[in-house]
Amino acid sequence: MPTVRIGPDYCNLKKYAVNDDKKPVFVNSSHFTGYVTVRLRNHNCKGDPEVIKTSSYFENHRRLFSFQFQGRFKSSNTKHEDGLWSYDDVLFCAETENAVSPPTGSSLVVKFAKYIDPGFTADGMFLQKRPWAGSWLVCGMNVINAWQAELDEKLGMTRVGMDGTQYGFIQKETVVPENVSPRQSERTKDPLLPIGPWVYYGRHHLEEDAKLVLPEKPNISSSKRRHHFLNAKTRQSHFFDPDLVYAFDFFNNFTNFSTMQADMFIKFSMSRVLRNQPLRFVCRDKTGENVFFVIEIDYSDLL
Repeated sequence: MPTVRIGPDYCNLKKYAVNDDKKPVFVNSSHFTGYVTVRLRNHNCKGDPEVIKTSSYFENHRRLFSFQFQGRFKSSNTKHEDGLWSYDDVLFCAETENAVSPPTGSSLVVKFAKYIDPGFTADGMFLQKRPWAGSWLVCGMNVINAWQAELDEKLGMTRVGMDGTQYGFIQKETVVPENVSPRQSERTKDPLLPIGPWVYYGRHHLEEDAKLVLPEKPNISSSKRRHHFLNAKTRQSHFFDPDLVYAFDFFNNFTNFSTMQADMFIKFSMSRVLRNQPLRFVCRDKTGENVFFVIEIDYSDLL
């Protein structure tokens, strides 16, 4: 079965129990504080009784995987005076450390991906170092939602301390991931932000709500939202508000990370394309220098 690791950057990845979506990984990077979970339908157990084969999330849904995350973007963008990240700054990419071998007919694969996500680009696919393909975060996500971050005074939250210092907040009487301790990053220079409870797990699905993502078009659908933000000037005129909690769900029914097989006009083995390298999904800026969080899928035991 593939091993999944999640963390705030490339160097601080922690193994995650796939499909245990009630207990997401807590990440705190220089630019983002939040939760991340990974779900895989028919996760290959190979006789391991501790592996969670699936999630109730998949019931009545034609999805093979789900990467879901929620959190707050910090005012850490040194290229903007106010420190904010525009929608044009943040990408969600699939990448490897070294060169890959694109499948025969890769142009058809790219066309297929663009049909699903019009913002998808594979311009970095042939790079020798960290080749990548992906989209702007606001275009690539199947579902986006956002809500106002609550203050501890309003919700009766308890501060989470690290070595006696108060940084973040956890709401009482709600689902609190057991790994929520900021010791995970071990970097006190990255203050935590209150991100509220994690409630979208199991059958409780995250739903599209663009009221705070695109206030001028509050009732826009997911599909139209993706097309709306294809325009660079439009993306550049909108910013991730540090006072909001953003939630995202990314999924499809044509890439199977349990078996590393894909069916996108053509069928191919992702493991052959990746040349035996782990596959990473990275939320980062356009330069690749600033990372919000990383999801790594290591399938070495499937080889």
